[in-house]
Amino acid sequence: MTALMGMQPGEVFTSTDRAEGKGFAVGAKGVDSAGKEYIYCLVAASQNLVSGNVVTLVSTGAGAAAHTATILATAPPAPGVSGIPLGVVVCSITASASNYIWVQVYGSANVTITDATASNLPGHILTPASVSGSVKGAIATASSFIEGMVFSATASSGETGAVFLSYPRMAAG
Repeated sequence: MTALMGMQPGEVFTSTDRAEGKGFAVGAKGVDSAGKEYIYCLVAASQNLVSGNVVTLVSTGAGAAAHTATILATAPPAPGVSGIPLGVVVCSITASASNYIWVQVYGSANVTITDATASNLPGHILTPASVSGSVKGAIATASSFIEGMVFSATASSGETGAVFLSYPRMAAG
């Protein structure tokens, strides 16, 4: 994968911008100078996403629907459901429905932490937290957990925590 000319992780594009030819094709993938990988996504209906939110990436359908970012739910997925791709929102302002953003899927990132636990420690597995779009550490295995995302430093509730992403996805325990 190579860097895309003009790629600006953090930039939020509107439908009007897209009609004027700004932005990229939905589903475009790129790498920044630090080796972090991103996917260009459409923000789903009824969403208000901020940098650090963890999102699910719907990758079925065609066109814009093929890469839609929806905030990670607080409840685990249904039993037996795993492999749901995840990413971390990178945007300079709140991205609402029908905006277009870059979602990070590989490299060092910062995610939203809302639950205080003794296991927000480096290397611990992560699970969805009590607030949509956020994560928390888990001491032992969980019925569902996030595979491909681990804390890279101790994290506290109410802030962003440093993680390493390696194409994260929901996994069933």
